[in-house]
Amino acid sequence: MKNKKLIGVLVLISILSVELFSGCTKIEKGFISPYQQYAVNQFTVIRGRIATSYSLINDGSSIPMHIKWTHIYDSTGKVVDDIFSKEYPVSIWTAAYDPKTDVTFAAITAKRTVKNLPPLTVNEYNGTIEANSGTLNIPLGKYTMDLEVSNTAGVVQFKNIMQINITDGPSVGITPDPGAFSVSLLNAGTAGGAGALGGANNGVMYNGNNNPFVDYSIIRIADTPNIFIVKVTDRNGISFNPKAGEIAKRPNSGLNPNPPFLQNLEDYAPDTFTPTDTAMILKYPLTPFPINSLGNGFNMYYRLPSKYVQIDSTSGWTGNAAGNFYKGTQDSHYLGVYTNDKFDYALRIPLRIYVPGYYELKIKLLDATHR
Repeated sequence: MKNKKLIGVLVLISILSVELFSGCTKIEKGFISPYQQYAVNQFTVIRGRIATSYSLINDGSSIPMHIKWTHIYDSTGKVVDDIFSKEYPVSIWTAAYDPKTDVTFAAITAKRTVKNLPPLTVNEYNGTIEANSGTLNIPLGKYTMDLEVSNTAGVVQFKNIMQINITDGPSVGITPDPGAFSVSLLNAGTAGGAGALGGANNGVMYNGNNNPFVDYSIIRIADTPNIFIVKVTDRNGISFNPKAGEIAKRPNSGLNPNPPFLQNLEDYAPDTFTPTDTAMILKYPLTPFPINSLGNGFNMYYRLPSKYVQIDSTSGWTGNAAGNFYKGTQDSHYLGVYTNDKFDYALRIPLRIYVPGYYELKIKLLDATHR
C-alpha cells in the first residue's frame, strides 16, 4: 500500500513539474528566412507605363510580413533614394471597375482620383514592385534596390535584391504591339471580302507587320490633356472626312451579326468621340486605353466607301521589310487601278495608349487616292 501511495505521489510531482517548466519555456514567434528572393532578379520598366514585378518568394517565412525598400542605387553605386521617393500626381482607382457598366468617360472618371505617389512602390505584404506613370520622371538607366523584410520573428535586410531597368518604349502601341495594320477590299456596301475580284486571300492587300501600303507617324503634342487624334489621308496627303462619312464603320459579317459593326474608336469612347472634317478625336480617361478589348484584340476597324476612294490594283505582296513602302505607279507590284464604285477600302488600325498625353496619329494610305 505504501508503495502505491509513493508511486502516486511521484506521478503527481512529475505532472506538476512538466506543467511548471512548460509554463516557463519560451515559445518561438514564427520564422523569418534569410534566403528570400524574387523569381527573377531584374525588373524592366518602360517609362510612363504601369508595370508589376513578381512577388517576393518568402521561403516559408511567417506571415504577415512587412516589406519596404530602404535604398536604391544607380549604376555607379550612388544612393539615389531622393529620385525614387519624390512623389508625382498619379491617377488611381477609388472603386472597382466594371467593364459592363463603366463604358463612358464620366463613369470611369467617377471612380478615379489623382494621388501623389512615388514612381515605384513595394507592396508591403508580398513584395511586388509596382511602377506607375510617375516613372516618366526617372532618368534612364540601371538601378539596384535594397529591401527590408520584417515579421514577428525579426528583421532581415536584403542588399541589391533586385535590378531595376528604366527604359524608353512606345507611348502608344501600334505595331507589332498590340497588332498589325491590315488593308483589304470589300464588295462595295457590304461586309464581304472581295474574293477573286479583288485578288487573292479574300481581297486582302496586306495583313501584317511592315505594311507597305500604310505610312504612319505618332506625335506626342503635350503631357495633358488626354486626347487622341487620328487622321487618315490618301497618298497625296488629302484627308478623308469622318464627319461626312468618308471614314465609316466596318460592317460585321454573318446574318444579323451582333454587334452589327466591328469595333472602333467610337465604341471605346462613346461619349467623347468627335468626328471632324479632317480627323477623329477622342478624350480618354486613363491608361492603358482601351482598358479591355471589345473583341479581336485592340484593333479599330474602318472602311472608306467606294465613292470616296480610288484604289490601286497590285500583285500579291507576300512579305516586306521595315521601311520599304509601296511606290505607286513606279512599284513593281502596280497593276493599274480598280474600277471605281466596285470596292470599299477596309482598314484595320491596331491601337492601345500606354502613357497619358495628347497625341496625333497620322495614317497615309499609299495605294489610295481621294475622290
